[in-house]
Amino acid sequence: MGSYVIKRLVGLVPILFGISVLVFTILHLVPGDPASIMLGTNATPEAIAALRASMGLDQPLITQYLSWLGGLVKGDFGVSVHTGEAILPQILKRFSITLQLTLFAVLIGWSIAIPLGILSAIRVHSKTDIVVRIAALLGISVPNFAVGTLLLLVLSLYFGWFPPIDVVSFWEDPGEALQVFLLPAITMGIVIAAGVLRMTRSAFLETMEKDFIRTAWAKGNSIWTVVFGHALRNSSIPIVTIAGMQIGYLLGGSVIVEQLFSIPGLGQYVLEGIYQRDYPVVQGGVLFVALVFVLVNLLIDIIYTWIDPRIKY
Repeated sequence: MGSYVIKRLVGLVPILFGISVLVFTILHLVPGDPASIMLGTNATPEAIAALRASMGLDQPLITQYLSWLGGLVKGDFGVSVHTGEAILPQILKRFSITLQLTLFAVLIGWSIAIPLGILSAIRVHSKTDIVVRIAALLGISVPNFAVGTLLLLVLSLYFGWFPPIDVVSFWEDPGEALQVFLLPAITMGIVIAAGVLRMTRSAFLETMEKDFIRTAWAKGNSIWTVVFGHALRNSSIPIVTIAGMQIGYLLGGSVIVEQLFSIPGLGQYVLEGIYQRDYPVVQGGVLFVALVFVLVNLLIDIIYTWIDPRIKY
């Protein structure tokens, strides 16, 4: 296992290098000049040229890329051309907010999806199964920004409840943090629940047809023993797979939800960088997101070996 993890970590290097080249190239092909945006429409060409020189934007692209890459090797993501702040501390600060939101959303989504998915599989073709399948289909079909907007409108217009604007960490004030993250977590949790529910139902339906499940029933085991003692673990691989992919995407920053609820997470930070043509912010943010996504996938592969001891690396 140790050698496998080391190989996967070493394999991160070419992946991140390719992503860095791709992101750097695409960003510099986008119309718009950061210096012109920062100085405004009334800036003189001389002032724009001076600012571009101070930010290193007048150098050839290959020189700019190598300079940025050299900083990354040393753990330096550079500074924002818009604010002058170091990028890595800002990324870590924003990521901590996105992490809290993601964990809260995952807790809500899984708490709904896994029990309902199991119930739907056990009572296949019943009225309960039909209702659960329709609910899952609606959860997948309705975009999260529509769910979030509806929640905001209903709770504010009809119940007069407005969530706090300032974000507070769970470690500082759990009650205040719960108010801040509740609506965005529900919005994201509904989308999570829909996908996990469908996968849970499908995996359980397949597992419940296996011979060892028939043997467990024939031994006179209770439904709780059959479902949670035999079927759950053997159905977990596809469930963990889709759940891991969802966590990876959410940790990368749910841009729409963070923007809708004014959550200063990683997704909003990168989006602001795109609006402001802040190349270092976008490059560093996307590279960090890629790193997180690959590490989450590595963690899922390791969890596979715990779920099924037959899996060896």
